Amino acid sequence: MAKPKIAIIGLGVIGASLGLGLQREPGNFEIVGHDKDADNTQRARKLNAVQRTEWNLHNACDGAELILLTLSLSELAETLPHIREDLKPETLVFAITNIMQPAIDIAAKHLAPETHFVVGHPILTGIGAPLAVRVDLFDEVTFGLAPGRNTDPSAVQLASDFVERLGAKPLFVDPQEHDGIIANVEHLPQMLAALLMRLSADSAGWREARRLAGRVFAQSTELDATASELFGALQNNRANLIQRVDQLQQELVHWRGLLEAEDAPDAKHPLLATLEQVVEQREQWEAQAYLKRWDDTAPTATPPAETGGMFRQMFFGNRKGRQKDAKQQK
Repeated sequence: MAKPKIAIIGLGVIGASLGLGLQREPGNFEIVGHDKDADNTQRARKLNAVQRTEWNLHNACDGAELILLTLSLSELAETLPHIREDLKPETLVFAITNIMQPAIDIAAKHLAPETHFVVGHPILTGIGAPLAVRVDLFDEVTFGLAPGRNTDPSAVQLASDFVERLGAKPLFVDPQEHDGIIANVEHLPQMLAALLMRLSADSAGWREARRLAGRVFAQSTELDATASELFGALQNNRANLIQRVDQLQQELVHWRGLLEAEDAPDAKHPLLATLEQVVEQREQWEAQAYLKRWDDTAPTATPPAETGGMFRQMFFGNRKGRQKDAKQQK
């Protein structure tokens, strides 16, 4: 009997790390990878992130029980019509992206109504280190999840179980609310980085200033994406982003006022008071992001719960249950 098939379409950092994470524990499944980029394909094979690769997209997806798509929204819109006929009725199509509602709309347009579709967004903080392919990339990571328009609850549960098997923490979110938040914490910072780079490079004094631009400038202008990827992200979330830009304009006026303020006797300068508050907020967030802990209570020492029930049954078998029964018989 053929093993259940898991297809990973897109073998970049996310896709290859998904493959490694899935193979932490031996299971009764086959992982097939596909990527248009030959370098990504070669690296995934070298790292054993997949068990085999397929140059042909249809061959990669045909007969798969689970299809993981780590693609941009434009690539998602291009790919779904091609694989529509390759999907079995029970197949789960799981798209990994940082903008949810447009992905759900794309799936509704290009997939059959009965197709199970879930969109997910892993929040990879990467504090203090660049992102790289790792088996533990998703450990303790918050993994946002939202179902497609007609997705069966059992398919949503399968996606949640899958996320837990990776070591991440599933968080069910409203896709529109999620995209509004992402406009603030991802897309606005990226746009500001592009703005600062353009402002600096187009200035009359850039020829001399570039020699003085160091670590702070590098961190502030880091885009972490190609121009086409940034365009897709900003364009597809533009309604939310425009609201954030309006808020930013108001905040800039406030900060201009702080710069113009004069010292007052026996009072802390308002700019200093604001900066102290900002520094404290930033340090608190960075510590939480580094530890991946978001509450104010101390963690309790509790044994890890058995997770990934439906996913385990489909792709791993009830191996631990059988081991437990065997020990009891002895």
